[in-house]
Amino acid sequence: MLLVSGFAKMSSKTNELNTINVFPIADGDTGANMKVCLKLPVRNLLLKPNDNIMTASREMAADVLLNGQGNSGTILSHFFVELAEAVREVNKSDMDALVGLEKQRPFATLDVLLKAMHKSCQIELAKTPDQLIVDGVKVLEKAGVVDSGAQGFAYLAEGMYLASIGELPNVEPRLFHTATLTTSDDSPPISVDHTVCDSKYRYCTEAVVMLKEGVTPNVVFDSVQKAASQEGIGDSSVFVKGFDMVKIHMHTNDPDQLFDILQPFNRDPILKKEKVEDMLDMRESMHGDETLDLADAKFTIMGLCSYVLPKITYDLDELHTLPIFAVPSTTQEPIDMRFVSDEDVCVLLNQQRHKHKDTAIRYTSAAPNPMQLKIEILAALTRGKPLLVFLFSADKRISATGRNTMVAIDMLEDEQKKLVKVFVHGWTFYEQPFLTEAIKFAEGGKSIDEAIEACKEIGDHCFSFSNFVTSSSVRKLMAWRPGMFPEGFTVEDNSFIAFGLPVTTRDVVMPLAERVGKLMTVQNKAMSMVDLQDAEIARVKDNLKPDEKLSKVIVQTIGRIDIGHKFLQKMKDANVPMMDDVELSVCNAGIFGVVVSAWGEMAAAAVYVVKKV
Repeated sequence: MLLVSGFAKMSSKTNELNTINVFPIADGDTGANMKVCLKLPVRNLLLKPNDNIMTASREMAADVLLNGQGNSGTILSHFFVELAEAVREVNKSDMDALVGLEKQRPFATLDVLLKAMHKSCQIELAKTPDQLIVDGVKVLEKAGVVDSGAQGFAYLAEGMYLASIGELPNVEPRLFHTATLTTSDDSPPISVDHTVCDSKYRYCTEAVVMLKEGVTPNVVFDSVQKAASQEGIGDSSVFVKGFDMVKIHMHTNDPDQLFDILQPFNRDPILKKEKVEDMLDMRESMHGDETLDLADAKFTIMGLCSYVLPKITYDLDELHTLPIFAVPSTTQEPIDMRFVSDEDVCVLLNQQRHKHKDTAIRYTSAAPNPMQLKIEILAALTRGKPLLVFLFSADKRISATGRNTMVAIDMLEDEQKKLVKVFVHGWTFYEQPFLTEAIKFAEGGKSIDEAIEACKEIGDHCFSFSNFVTSSSVRKLMAWRPGMFPEGFTVEDNSFIAFGLPVTTRDVVMPLAERVGKLMTVQNKAMSMVDLQDAEIARVKDNLKPDEKLSKVIVQTIGRIDIGHKFLQKMKDANVPMMDDVELSVCNAGIFGVVVSAWGEMAAAAVYVVKKV
């Protein structure tokens, strides 16, 4: 109960911790990272109780080491690893004495210890504004805050102390739910200067190495430190060693450089964990000026919004997302994809990477039933405006979600039905260009019919894409949706395939019924993802006619957001023709990636909109 209480107290302050996060960059994720760090480990303690404190502390430490995220989460994991090591050093007689005393007087010896720990945390926390000095500036003092990670640990200690004296903090119903960057809590508004720090590095990068026999943690740490100091690959390096593995955290502009340094020390073909987050996008999302304001729009929008739109660009609370569920093979309990964070997706993807093909947790998708969809549609209609619903197909043979949406609309009252219009684009999950176009028209005060006409122009004449997939994911797709592939389709082992459409405008409108069959048209094959991307960029340049340019490029990645940015940079370096005001964006595919793809792939790939100039 000590750790549950500490976790509950810290979790209740998630938003406050996110807000006061200013160093080394104000990406607003300290609270979310610390919650992610402890969420699964604490839950596992409850689900798998163990009377042996040495075993329990060791398992807790291993879980925290793997789940720790960001600077704050990685540093927090160090505490639990050291705690487990300290417990291991206690001899058997001392352990028996402690257990016996605890049975006689629960927490009697702990309350004094935890009270002192809590007081010590408060004293040290108050010193942090004077301790962190960058280029002669006390950045925390200037921002008007204390260190966010230290504050999170102080809340953890406070919660543990409260449990020891029988004053448990309130446990929120969503304690073990997803940690987000906008979690509400009971904290008052805080005024913070988020401009005091900046970083020359973009990606918060982490890895866990399972050490080869004979490799010591210090050898790994020295190699990373040398690359950081002599080659300048990154900063904010944090190292944690635990048992037979080490955790490394770094801010860098090229995550692959760090992973390449670490791989020779790893006993498996792939690292135990990889994580890449875009700190610049996260900062902009938390503190940027751009917001989506549809208050004066003449219609509202429903589609695959939270699955396919960059969260940094769009306030998804202003949009309505169709509920779709991921179903794990283990529990068969549907997971609403709308409420799964990028952090949780990272955990799921890393788990999948290390399971045997026969024991891996497989995920399939499940459509919402008509009543669920009716409730969502009615919620959208409470805004008192017409509703534009996006579907890739209304054909019951192709899309259960489309079929059930049409049934749900038919269940509405006649006056309600008149407010709902459906746009069927036919291009499966490649919905980003249609949603972004509709949003632009809504913000501009245009009518729902004008938005539909603009989306129809894109779908009929201007839409194209490149889908980069590994051979293993192709087989996964073939098992999931065999009807999308031509009869007799095969794929070579360990190869990479690019599906796509010609990147040019189409004069002849392709019927909706034929579009699904074009999605698995092979455009290029290669034996590496790098070569495949280069081949696709060359294809895009060759396909575009002299009077055509790209007006939109939206890249969706699986876990590795940096891969998407690299692809866009490659396109620029190759002088792919683009409009002066081209819209470029990169986002994570979220849990869709867990269902249909694998770590590091661009599952939804690059979606292009071509315009004549």
